[in-house]
Amino acid sequence: MPWSFKLSSPIALKDGRRLETLADARAFIFALPERQLESPHLKLAIQLLDESSRDWMMVAAAEAQIRVALKAEELI
Repeated sequence: MPWSFKLSSPIALKDGRRLETLADARAFIFALPERQLESPHLKLAIQLLDESSRDWMMVAAAEAQIRVALKAEELI
């Protein structure tokens, strides 16, 4: 699946930015501080993002987990 694949609906961040594609979500997550990347929610989101790059059927699961992880980290 190309990283340019659009999410089913944009993810609005608290700082006003919007994540609209898998690439946006990936870039945002990997720019987070190392301590946040240790969060179990974010670890799973990263794993599912990686899997979605190879299997389009994983995109919905990745998107759902990204939302869970960002909410848990109070970023949305």
